[in-house]
Amino acid sequence: MTASKGSGIGALLIHGLGGTQFDLGPMHKALRRAGVETHAVTLPGHAGSPEDLVPVRAEQWLETVTQAYDELAPRYETFHVLGMCMGALLALAVCELRQHRKGRLVALAAPVYIDGWSTPWYRALRHLVYRIPMLPARMRVDEDEPFGIKNDLVRAIVKAKFERGDNFHYRWVPLACIRQVDRLRGWVLRGARRIVCPTLVVHSREDELTSVRSADFLEAVVPDVRKVVVENSYHMICVDNDREQVVASVLEFLGFDPESARRRARATVEVPMTGEAVATVVSEYLQALTSGHFEALFPLLEPGVRWRHHGDHPLAGSYDDRDAVIGMFGRLDELAGKTVRIAITAPPRIEGSSAEIDLEAFSVMGGEQHHGRGTQTLRMRNGRISAVTFRPAGADAAGAALPAPAGLDSPD
Repeated sequence: MTASKGSGIGALLIHGLGGTQFDLGPMHKALRRAGVETHAVTLPGHAGSPEDLVPVRAEQWLETVTQAYDELAPRYETFHVLGMCMGALLALAVCELRQHRKGRLVALAAPVYIDGWSTPWYRALRHLVYRIPMLPARMRVDEDEPFGIKNDLVRAIVKAKFERGDNFHYRWVPLACIRQVDRLRGWVLRGARRIVCPTLVVHSREDELTSVRSADFLEAVVPDVRKVVVENSYHMICVDNDREQVVASVLEFLGFDPESARRRARATVEVPMTGEAVATVVSEYLQALTSGHFEALFPLLEPGVRWRHHGDHPLAGSYDDRDAVIGMFGRLDELAGKTVRIAITAPPRIEGSSAEIDLEAFSVMGGEQHHGRGTQTLRMRNGRISAVTFRPAGADAAGAALPAPAGLDSPD
């Protein structure tokens, strides 16, 4: 909020129900790289516990967004409004209410209709339950798998965050606030035709919460609209498989060059890690490895991590990115299930940005017991693990040619 009055480009980004700015994935960062000053709001009932949502009304959400808009819009020559999920409904509502003309509007996965493939057939009965005193406040609507995410890695990260109790998204919301979302939906259904600014609607064909019918409605009713439908995500399109396409579509719609933003992102300089930072990554890695919660180690890996497993293990081989490593652990789960046990046999030896870990592993595959000992070497940079190499005890330090991973398809 430091821009001089009436200068530069600003944007207001609005999160979804029960969520935080995590809902918008890399959108803030991408816009800032393009030269946009981004601003976020925390909607009433959020940043606490799900019970805080019980008394909140849709008017309070809209009032919070409207106040932020009224404060921020005059400070910029150009001002954009973006929202995700319920935040998209609020973005549509505030732009209609304020007859927004100072910039553009982006509605991401707007649930104008709650009719996605995972919503139960009896969803319409909620309108009857709303009429029963006290019941909507007591009933929970759980956030469960697939968490609106098709990508295995991101879903694993979200699952790990939920299990750790991270305060990034409510695990459930009361039915009472779904009633308020329904009221907000009604406002959008009635007011969308009065939106005067250029509008981008982005939706996934596979959205499990709200079908592409929502995007079709906005395309038909909003006077100046562009629709983009992505094909390989669920509801959380800003963090799912199509996230790069979503970001590129938004940047292009707002008048920026997506490729230029990517080039600036790649120009980051490698920053040396402190000893404390290295020790923290190693500790989190060991916790994930020994607890069997392997999904918790995926976010510790660089996207281009190089994973090498020497020896005669069924999954020995070379894995050249994070998706391939996830596939390897998925295959391990298919072969050994919950029989995998990994123990650390000596304290990790840390030197600079590398660590050596002595371990032994036990599992049962195809009715046969497997037991191996060896050393894993981790190499780290910029806060993540860039390479992992496992050599069985007694193996030649130079190693041999790695076999092709058994039973794994090549990543797309």
